[in-house]
Amino acid sequence: MNNYRKKLYLLKIRDTFLTGLFVFIPIAITVWIVVWLLSFVNNLVLPYLRFVLPIPDIPGVGILITALLIFVIGLIAQNYFGKKLIDLWDSLINRIPLVRSVYLAVKQLMENLFNTRGKGKFKEAVLVEFPRKGMLSIGFVANKVHIEGKLYYLVYIPTAPNPTSGYTIFVEESEVRHTNLSVEDATKIILSGGLVAKEDIRPQ
Repeated sequence: MNNYRKKLYLLKIRDTFLTGLFVFIPIAITVWIVVWLLSFVNNLVLPYLRFVLPIPDIPGVGILITALLIFVIGLIAQNYFGKKLIDLWDSLINRIPLVRSVYLAVKQLMENLFNTRGKGKFKEAVLVEFPRKGMLSIGFVANKVHIEGKLYYLVYIPTAPNPTSGYTIFVEESEVRHTNLSVEDATKIILSGGLVAKEDIRPQ
């Protein structure tokens, strides 16, 4: 009887520990990701500004400055002179071969994902078997082409949580799975690493 009670006691300790572990790990990972992102944003602009401005070492000041800078850039980009300035910047970048390719690719991808302009959008979000059979990845249909008489979809497979990197693959029409996922829904899934997703993804 004592051995039985001892086993029950040990099982209770184990179950309590596992319960705590299941609660602790998501919290720890979330805190780690948030701290990493805040640290990344905080150091994105701040070290360069300190070359010209005596900015005090206050926690979070880099995040506020970066957010303010993004907002100011948005204000500038919305007026006539700001658009001319951006066009000038684009023309300068276009003269640098390697930088031009990277800049234009990232810029067009951001416009496609976040719908900032009315042209060159991804046509739809689909599911394709990638990187192997039996695994499904979210893809964005960029175009359609004919290869040897067969219709192929040009599908961009973004990585999570950074959608600006990924793979562009040719997928035969019959291998593309159309769903009720919109481009916006698919983008949310990618940016959140799967934490934000529709509960029911249905074929169409």
